[in-house]
Amino acid sequence: MTRSRYHSLTLLVCVAMFIQGAATAQDKLKVDIETPDGWRTETLSLPTGFAKDMKLTGFEEVRFAPGMFRPDAEDFFTYCFVFCLPDQTPPNEKTLTLELLKYYRGLAVAVTRRSGIDVKPDSFTLKITPVKDSKTKSRAVMTWVEPFATQKPQTLNLEIESVLDNSIKGCLLKIAVSPKPSDSKVWKPMRRMLKEAKVTVTERRTQQQ
Repeated sequence: MTRSRYHSLTLLVCVAMFIQGAATAQDKLKVDIETPDGWRTETLSLPTGFAKDMKLTGFEEVRFAPGMFRPDAEDFFTYCFVFCLPDQTPPNEKTLTLELLKYYRGLAVAVTRRSGIDVKPDSFTLKITPVKDSKTKSRAVMTWVEPFATQKPQTLNLEIESVLDNSIKGCLLKIAVSPKPSDSKVWKPMRRMLKEAKVTVTERRTQQQ
C-alpha cells in the first residue's frame, strides 16, 4: 500500500469514528463557512469519538487546507475549525486549555494506535496567551506528536476567538491552526473564513419538561 493511500485510509477510518453518535444539535444548527476551492470539509460531534472526556458539547465544523496531510506542502497541518457550543458560555483560559489538550491527545492516540506507534500524550503542552486589548481573542502554542503523516514532534500555532451568539444562547469558538508563523500567507484564508463564519438555526429545539 502506498504511503498516500495509507494516509487516506487512516483519515477515513478516523472520520467514520468521529461522526458516530452525532449530537442532536447537528440536526438543528449549522455553521456557514465560505470555503475556498480545494479545502476539505468535515462536521464532527462534540465530544468527539476520540476525546469522549471533553466537557464541551455541540458540534465542530472543520476546514482542511489542500496540503493538510502532506509534509512537503507549504500548508501542511494547516486547518481551521469552529466549535458550536449551544447553551454554553465561552470557556475560560483554564477550561479551554484542558479541553483542547483532551482533544489533541485523544486524536494523536486514536490515529497512531493504528500504526503501532506509542505516543506519550502526557508530554503534550498548550500555552494560551490573551491578545492585548481584546476580550475575545487569544493565541496559543502547542507541542504534540503529529499523528497522520510524520508521527514526529510538532509545534502548532493557534489563533482563537470566542464569539457569543444569541441565536443559540451560547458561543462559537473559532480556531485556526498551523505550524507556520503568524505572518505566513497560509493564515490569510483561515482568518477570512473564520471572520465570516456564522451559525444558522435550521430548526428550533423544543424544551423538554
